[in-house]
Amino acid sequence: MNLQVSMPYEVCPFKCPMCVANGRKTFDNIYKSHKEMYLRKLASIKAEEYYSDYVITGASDPTLNSHWLKDVLRVLKDVPTELQTKNYNINPDSLPNLNVLAYSITNSKEYLGAWDYPKLTFGINRIVVLLTKDLDFLTPINFNSMGYDQVTFKVLQPTADEKTNKWIKKNRMTNLKNIYKIVDKFNGDEVSVRLDSSCQDSHGRYQIFRANGTIYDRWDEE
Repeated sequence: MNLQVSMPYEVCPFKCPMCVANGRKTFDNIYKSHKEMYLRKLASIKAEEYYSDYVITGASDPTLNSHWLKDVLRVLKDVPTELQTKNYNINPDSLPNLNVLAYSITNSKEYLGAWDYPKLTFGINRIVVLLTKDLDFLTPINFNSMGYDQVTFKVLQPTADEKTNKWIKKNRMTNLKNIYKIVDKFNGDEVSVRLDSSCQDSHGRYQIFRANGTIYDRWDEE
């Protein structure tokens, strides 16, 4: 089981129309009001050695608060840690102790530009491709892992926001036949390719450390 460390909420400039955080409650930011207490709580959780790895994520992109991100990476410096981001201009060398860098890809332009996104020199680089109709062109013939160690295709998930859900219903990829074929053809020793159809199902998979310093079992838990 891993622990998802969720960045305290900030207005996100990326405004992804399928974002699963849309419509969700925000939590008190004790990192801002009681920084050392927040970091001590995270360090105490890590010391229990209950979680196999840690994923830095959030309702906003974790790179929006560089001070928070570097503080969290410092606390987690000796455990496997992944950063999930849509910031394609990030400097991985400025983020010590990071084991996995995962870029979220939301359309064909981003997918085709993924070759040029900065990568970890030592660590695992991954793209997480959100399956919209804009990516219907992908087939086992034209698929390319773009130089990444891992590729995760992700089925769009329902949110707490009705406007977002309407967008998802209209724009989600509905025929996954070619995606399954891509996974079957390319998943192997050189690159890991998988399909995730249940990323919001946390049961037995992960828990969430929120901005208020409390651990939750589900993203929709309040």
